[in-house]
Amino acid sequence: MISAQLRPSQIRKGNTQMAGRFAGTLANPLATIIRELGTVVMATSSEQFVQRCGEQFFNANIGGHVRHCLDHVRALTDGHESGEVDYDHRERGTDIETNVDSARLEIARLALCIERLAGIESAQAISVTVKPTRDGEAVAVESTLGRELSFVLSHTIHHNAIVRSMAFAIGVQVPQTFGYAPSTLAHMDSHECAR
Repeated sequence: MISAQLRPSQIRKGNTQMAGRFAGTLANPLATIIRELGTVVMATSSEQFVQRCGEQFFNANIGGHVRHCLDHVRALTDGHESGEVDYDHRERGTDIETNVDSARLEIARLALCIERLAGIESAQAISVTVKPTRDGEAVAVESTLGRELSFVLSHTIHHNAIVRSMAFAIGVQVPQTFGYAPSTLAHMDSHECAR
């Protein structure tokens, strides 16, 4: 765990610095990324939401990726109070996966839940349960709220990138920057400014 008594010069490295004392540094961007996913869901018809996108996407659909992302967000928002998070406990086959309106409502609800984490200390201890192999036992690893917000943010961006490709494949328009990591967008901005 990171000591709250470190001086700023001790926690900076290159162009990075440790998350602030409170989780808003990561929670607020995650809420934004979730809401961006909501804009894509709103642009998707009920048929497109469940349409299988072919073998290049493992015959998956947008609804499945949305449900998967929201399961991870929910695991974190539900688990932070108990101090135990289990990302492998998922509710497959729910309305969120098959119904655009259910997905929209859950996105809005979870974005608010994530924003409520903003005032909690980033260093709050959390135990994360992981099933590392198909036939093995689950194990618990120690983490922090800040680290898990960082993971869920990265995980959501990764799946948003897949949703972006699936959306293009079936004719759904998405925002220009949807599915890009913030570091990629910053890189694109710096190269655009250099021109």
